[in-house]
Amino acid sequence: MPVDYRAPNINARRLGLLFRQIREALGLTYDEAADRLRCDADWLVRLETGFEPVAPARAREVLDAYGVPPHRMREVVVDLAARPDGPPWLARHAGRLKALVRDLYTLESEATTIHTYGIAVVPELVRSEAYARLGFAHRVPEVDADEEWDLLDQRQRHRPGGVPRRLDVIVCESALRGGPPAVRRGQCARLLDLSADDRTSVRVVPISVGAHAGLHGSFDVFDLPATNDRISVVHTTLGIDLAGCDLSSTWDLIEDVALAPAPSRTMIEEHMNDA
Repeated sequence: MPVDYRAPNINARRLGLLFRQIREALGLTYDEAADRLRCDADWLVRLETGFEPVAPARAREVLDAYGVPPHRMREVVVDLAARPDGPPWLARHAGRLKALVRDLYTLESEATTIHTYGIAVVPELVRSEAYARLGFAHRVPEVDADEEWDLLDQRQRHRPGGVPRRLDVIVCESALRGGPPAVRRGQCARLLDLSADDRTSVRVVPISVGAHAGLHGSFDVFDLPATNDRISVVHTTLGIDLAGCDLSSTWDLIEDVALAPAPSRTMIEEHMNDA
């Protein structure tokens, strides 16, 4: 059988890491844990590195053998075992995406809270279709706009675990300017609709603020369920990438200079009416 050198999906690696953390918390070596699980140590190594597929039923057996009591972490383990490849809608796009991009979209789909910031452009997760398609038309190299919109639309409409996520949006005022008037009006209307949702906050950083912590570029911070993990990703002209550090503190600094939701809504309305 040929060896598959491809890295496992991020969910498989996260699942393996959780199993490793449980084993290490119990103070078990690989051999001791393998005896308890009645499996080969090699199988356990593959499981903890994400190379061994494990169904939810088998995941429960491992948790039972380790004596893990009912706990939110247990639910996360079983849930990850049920969705090793991420959300089903991502599968039809996975073949054309780089592995890192696929993994970042998978993590995004898991996040229960997303903090998304846009400086020169509106963040992807809150773009209207017309605004998004305008961006697709200027991609280099060229992309299939219909494919790209299908992917973005699925990302926007996704509900982790079937529950609407918390979405915190901050956009620089400069992103509300420029472009065809109809597209600008539609994008402002989209932001206003989102701001009326009690699970979404939309704030604007006025141009009058001048220099601030967010001038280096657009980014997102993902809060993942049942853990204290926060993943930061950056958006550049080359696409999405993993940030080199946690950008939570940068987000906090941008919040300090952003308008509150109510005056932000007023500013968005003014830009919509001026378009």
